[in-house]
Amino acid sequence: MRSWIHLAVATAPLAISAACASSEDQAAPAPEPPTSTVLDADAPDASAPVSDGDVPDTSLPRCSASGWCVTPFPDEDLDFRDIWPFEDRAFAIAESRTQGVKVLEWQKSTDAWQYIDDASQNVVGVETFAGRIYAPNEDEVYFTVSPSFVYRGKRPNASESAWSWTRHVLPDNVLGHLPPDDHGRPYYVTTGMTQVTLGVWGVGVDDVYAYYSNAIFRRDPLHGTWSSVYLANDAEPNEHIFFTAAAGAGPDDIWFSGARDRSRYACPLLVRKTADAWIRVADGIVTDSCGVRAGTVRIGEGFAGWLTELQAISPTEYIGLQDAMNPWNLDHVSLMKVRVEDGGYSVDHSAVPIKNASSIAPQVASSVWRVNGDTWFTSLGLVLRGTEDGAFAVSTISRDGAPVGAPLHRIRGTSNQNLWAIGARHAYHKTTP
Repeated sequence: MRSWIHLAVATAPLAISAACASSEDQAAPAPEPPTSTVLDADAPDASAPVSDGDVPDTSLPRCSASGWCVTPFPDEDLDFRDIWPFEDRAFAIAESRTQGVKVLEWQKSTDAWQYIDDASQNVVGVETFAGRIYAPNEDEVYFTVSPSFVYRGKRPNASESAWSWTRHVLPDNVLGHLPPDDHGRPYYVTTGMTQVTLGVWGVGVDDVYAYYSNAIFRRDPLHGTWSSVYLANDAEPNEHIFFTAAAGAGPDDIWFSGARDRSRYACPLLVRKTADAWIRVADGIVTDSCGVRAGTVRIGEGFAGWLTELQAISPTEYIGLQDAMNPWNLDHVSLMKVRVEDGGYSVDHSAVPIKNASSIAPQVASSVWRVNGDTWFTSLGLVLRGTEDGAFAVSTISRDGAPVGAPLHRIRGTSNQNLWAIGARHAYHKTTP
């Protein structure tokens, strides 16, 4: 049975005043765990080397025994980073060594991906990286790309192939020890990889938000401009505050997750926007552990780490991924659940038994998604399925019994019959329960 640890904190909401400013950006056409492990039964050698160079073999069956089917895309070196699915189509953002950052659309009628961007996102800078993608409907798409751009694409209707694109630059609100380019993709010491802190998310057409480093922005639906609406500017010396994800139950209840980071230690951060105020729900005092910050909930103990994912599962409940920041134990990841209660908030967390396809890489989850009562996780070459009764099982993506040597970055879907797991050179679609 899964053991939930209840960390009830009765604290009155702490209102944080919004940092509001008029955007100087101008819209323009785009220019040119510890006690148990789970291992994929189809991967006989867990220590086998893995590489994002693995390419799906077209000679193999199209689908795995668990119903994960490969989908074709234009260039084989695409590294899918984020996805926004609908029932009959999906939008994704990917990185490519040869093509740069690319935006794609999948259609059920063709069961294939095609490019929809105008390639202008690759004009500026050589260290181009992809952020997040959001689509309020099938004819409107937003995505973020380095160094701090947010793009909006629009087409007349789904039968039209021509997209028009505009972009804005999000200003850097940090005066600190990191170069500006690192504010959107800082180094994440727990995993030894970078963490993207440049994203976009929304509730419908009129409530679209972007986050970049320690700032949150909102798009004016009338004028199409972006303005800063929240700035986490209370970092201590040698600290940096980052936002990593967003989720919400409606226009007047939107949450942003992140971290207060200092070298090898960090504390989870959780900010809530209501109709009346911005509330710092969770925060911490960073030393060699994570101390309690007055007026906020403490998420986790000791090496508390980053809160890297976020999803609303009900109007009063949110889940997220919390990676432990213990540099001597990289096999711990927690599923965090926060509840809105009378007079404050409560937080639960449970250990997730991740064992991916490599004994060398950190055993951490890269993404989480709850749908139809199941909780899905991705990691390196692994999809894990957790059920309401506390059981965990591998949902195999292998089509021939061999390990899949590719990191999976995101899992998301509208149901268990329309679920996507995407990563380096792989875009799996699951349409079976």
